[in-house]
Amino acid sequence: MKGLLEILASLDSLQEPAALATLVRVKGSSYRRPGARMVFGSQGDQTGVISAGCLETDLQARLDSVLQSGQPQVAAFDMGNDLDLVWGTGMGCQGRADVLLEAVQPGPAAPWLRRCADLLEQRRSGALATVFANRGGTDPVQVGQRFLLESDGPGLPPAPGPFAEALDGALRQALASGCATTTTLPCGDGEVDLLLEPILAPYALWIYGAGEHARPLARLAKELGWFLGILDHRPALATAERFPEADRIVVGHPPASLAGLPFDARSAALVVSHVYEKDRQALEVLIRQPLGYLGLQGNRTRCGRLLQDLLDAGLVLSEAQRLMIHFPAGLDLGAESPEVIALSMLAEVQAALAGHAGGSLRDRPGSIHGGPASTKLSS
Repeated sequence: MKGLLEILASLDSLQEPAALATLVRVKGSSYRRPGARMVFGSQGDQTGVISAGCLETDLQARLDSVLQSGQPQVAAFDMGNDLDLVWGTGMGCQGRADVLLEAVQPGPAAPWLRRCADLLEQRRSGALATVFANRGGTDPVQVGQRFLLESDGPGLPPAPGPFAEALDGALRQALASGCATTTTLPCGDGEVDLLLEPILAPYALWIYGAGEHARPLARLAKELGWFLGILDHRPALATAERFPEADRIVVGHPPASLAGLPFDARSAALVVSHVYEKDRQALEVLIRQPLGYLGLQGNRTRCGRLLQDLLDAGLVLSEAQRLMIHFPAGLDLGAESPEVIALSMLAEVQAALAGHAGGSLRDRPGSIHGGPASTKLSS
């Protein structure tokens, strides 16, 4: 949901009415998955990405209609129909997409959007339901209405009743699965279609080592929307001036400097200080944490020696720890420059935290948007 924070910033700065577009349902192939959002301004300005350029022109053209009616609309696109080429959009994506369009006025953002942003910024979890169709019912649930489940807070629930109970169960299932989904629930004497989106803590990357080679790692990680922590025993290197992207900077010697940090299954750590004894001390702490990924930069000989030192000191690796560690870190991209090396390492982190193998999409069986190709991670 990184894009949701960009959407909030865009809506907070509105000077004129605009439209919020939400991709609520996809069948077949699509560049983005349900939950992608865009803001369309009256001057042609746009924030966010909802497709690979297939839908934006048509959605922008619907802006006046949405603003004049003031009512939410659902635009349906059949991108696999041969008539698509006749209409001139030339999408050819072989899928169907439904997009909810809503008028938005300048002023404070909607409560649901602010609450979701708060969850993301605080690395808390929840699930969001968006109503995009209401058929045959007299219940007051309306298209465009949102309901929010917070794992540790009050949320934004519907009025008590059978619909509220069914929705609570559906939201909890979406949160447990970690995947956005579309569902239909009975509501009064009718039924409603809803998009259910899990709100998961952004990935966190902790970099032990604040040398020059850590800076492209930090820049790329922040561009991905990750929480970024910088750790180092050298106060001259671990500074806000050198790492303006960092959400947290910790200066000190391990193991004390690593104690109490919020490591979890959506967190990764990269050890890149290249000071042998400090790397060993950091690894000794990190390898025992509930991380989703632990990587060590360096050649195979150095990585093997560091790991053997830990084993000689009495470390016994569990199967989960063996899957977590990547010594040396990175995918085989032919990396030479610091920037490409950073890309190689962060690509492997992304794959591991998402539970994917990190191979070529060309060789992946089935849908490229399917679940993990491996069961490498469990959380």
